[in-house]
Amino acid sequence: MLRARRLLVQCRFRSYDVGEMFVRLQKVRQGDRTYEYVHLVEGFRDATGKVRHRVVAKLGRRDRLKASGALDNLAAAFTRLDPLPGRFLSGALPLLVPVLQRLEVIGIVDRACPMRGRAHLTHGEVISALVANRLTSPRPLYDVQGWAETYAAAAWLGTPAALLNDDRLGRALDALADHLEEVTGALGLAAVASYGVDAARLHWDFTSVAFTGDYPLQAPNGPQISYGHSSDHQGHRPQLKVAQAVSAAGVPLYHRVVSGGRHEGAETHELLDRLRNLAAPQRLLLVADAALVTINNLAACVHAGVHFVARLPRSFGYEDDALQLEPQQFQALRYCSERAHRLAPRRRPRFWGAEGMLEVAVSGRDRLRLRVVYVIGSEERDAARKSRTKLLAQAEQELETIARGLHTGRRRQAPAQLARRVARAVSRGRVGDYLRTELNADASELHWSRDEVALAAAERRDGLYALVTNLSTRQASAARVLRLFKEQVIVERAHHFLKGPLVVRPVFLHSNRRAAALISVCAIAVMVYGLVEAEVRRAIAPRRTIPGLLPEGRAARPTAPNIFAIFAGHGFQRVRSRDGLIELPDPLSPAQKHVFAALGIASSLPPQGSLRP
Repeated sequence: MLRARRLLVQCRFRSYDVGEMFVRLQKVRQGDRTYEYVHLVEGFRDATGKVRHRVVAKLGRRDRLKASGALDNLAAAFTRLDPLPGRFLSGALPLLVPVLQRLEVIGIVDRACPMRGRAHLTHGEVISALVANRLTSPRPLYDVQGWAETYAAAAWLGTPAALLNDDRLGRALDALADHLEEVTGALGLAAVASYGVDAARLHWDFTSVAFTGDYPLQAPNGPQISYGHSSDHQGHRPQLKVAQAVSAAGVPLYHRVVSGGRHEGAETHELLDRLRNLAAPQRLLLVADAALVTINNLAACVHAGVHFVARLPRSFGYEDDALQLEPQQFQALRYCSERAHRLAPRRRPRFWGAEGMLEVAVSGRDRLRLRVVYVIGSEERDAARKSRTKLLAQAEQELETIARGLHTGRRRQAPAQLARRVARAVSRGRVGDYLRTELNADASELHWSRDEVALAAAERRDGLYALVTNLSTRQASAARVLRLFKEQVIVERAHHFLKGPLVVRPVFLHSNRRAAALISVCAIAVMVYGLVEAEVRRAIAPRRTIPGLLPEGRAARPTAPNIFAIFAGHGFQRVRSRDGLIELPDPLSPAQKHVFAALGIASSLPPQGSLRP
């Protein structure tokens, strides 16, 4: 009803020339009741040139039209009429609309979520509009109609603004929630087929999306919003978890939304089949973090013929095996990140590696033998030692404060209370293993010292971690295994896009199914984000930068954030002329022209040739 009222008010006060029509509400009082009638009115000029109105059709009483659904049909029909003149934003729509069309987002969603009967908007059209909304105006999911009007969504996407009300968005998210796996898999295959994305190597990792409020009643057939370990180190909060599989070029090809309290390693055969289908006919190489490493998952990868590289959790007890190796067995590994290349050679992080073997029992008498690469990183080692030194200093300062208080002459605390204070002081920075404290019986003296043996043992473990793989030494050297794992930053970057530029968190939704669907929409937007970046980089190769890409006019390597940023505020004017409505685009900057040329985009106007001058 609010949708229809808003549309009718817009139509009532729009400007018009001779012969234009609009909808008007006429109030009629009958006794003590007031009724509203909907009339279709035409504006014209009489013989003297004055504007007059005449009723062309009486459509009926508003409440009856509302009850029968005719009012919604009328509102939908008016949204398809000729566009209004004015100033409209385009933003990055010229970049992303061709990607949405090439991926067939509307068709994939509509095939998975077919509509019943006639519909003015399909679920695919709504989801496509939401993806565009996330990429051009990443604000909380509020007033999508206002966004669609500002960005001329009807011209760009064929989606009238008046139809994108909250109820319609909710129904589309409900429909998508039943087919998340189907839609996600189809879009990944479409990206591989349409853009030639190489899916032979995928980086897989989880992140968490926080929620606010209470969710006592949740649909059992959807991911549960529940408390769990936060990937942002913010403590336990209501959340959902989302995993992304990202190609070596930085394009997310698959995602999965799971319950917030679910263990990240509970992903085995079905997941491997999905990812292996993306890589086919090539053999899949899966790079993952420690959370995915379980004995069952490692065995499933070997059984499925999937190569993998992952960080080995400490729970596998590899540290003692690594420390038994002689120092000369750790050889220098040739690896330098792109960030480290900017540093002077003596300041660049260094890595040393040694080969090992991991043997685990799988089931019954079966045993699994895997290759392990023990790695010591100078940057990780120095960071661990610096952190420990700082925490030790803080703990000793707090112990000093407690000791001084014992000699001030004030009333002494009970020994048990003082013992608890001492315990808190050494446990707060997790340095209790390195400090030895002694509080005498009457709590009058406090002494402490550092445990040099424990500190020496900890220093031997600083910067030490292990990578497990089923790649042979002929397939990948130790340095190659390290490089593959270090490039896991690719998927972390995708997580940053999901929760940074696209602002998916925190989420305010009452339905856990709709929340999962909205996160999936944002993940689809990250896919489009990555495809635009990858296509621009591929098109400008072998060049690596675009002139004037940064705000200060400097050249820079194109990334999705800076590509989309240069189109912020870009738009067009729709004006009346003797030949009808024409659209006049804002002038393009040199950087914008470079991006358009790289993507093969001819114009920044909506794809409606009849409206162009």
